[in-house]
Amino acid sequence: MMTKDALIESHNDALSTLSTLGSVGFDALERIGALNIDLCRSTVADNVKLLGSLGTAADPKTVLALTLGSIEPALVRTVGYLRACYGIASEAGESVNVLLAPKYAAINKDLDKAIDSLSASAPVGGDVIATALKSAVTATHSAIEDAAKTTRKVVEMTESNINKATDAAVKATAKATKKVA
Repeated sequence: MMTKDALIESHNDALSTLSTLGSVGFDALERIGALNIDLCRSTVADNVKLLGSLGTAADPKTVLALTLGSIEPALVRTVGYLRACYGIASEAGESVNVLLAPKYAAINKDLDKAIDSLSASAPVGGDVIATALKSAVTATHSAIEDAAKTTRKVVEMTESNINKATDAAVKATAKATKKVA
């Protein structure tokens, strides 16, 4: 049975966890907001510069060269922005995982204690039920860990492939832009 002090401690822990999760979320939002402002600022500056250059262009070939020359920097900036957003999201996810992993372990420990208590106080044959419950809990934990490992491997492979494809796209765009110009 839960005592008043244990209940108060549990509520305080839950509030602390919620507060920390909120801080992680707001930090990520703040960083993405700053990233958005930086992207907008640099995009506007580049476009103003391009428009100024286009205004002084004397022939269509110069206009084409200036326009095509602006594609690669825009693509590089966009790729950098997306990578930074992904980095922020990954860091926030890791922070949440670091915060919640010990709580998950504590819940599992409490569940094991509850199963042991059930086994000790159950009538004859209760130990069989407790053993089956422990086996089910162990299988569930194993499945969750395997899924998490697989997910991490898939994310790593996907990140690697996206980085390679993005770098190839930027290089191909630069090469195509130079050919046309």
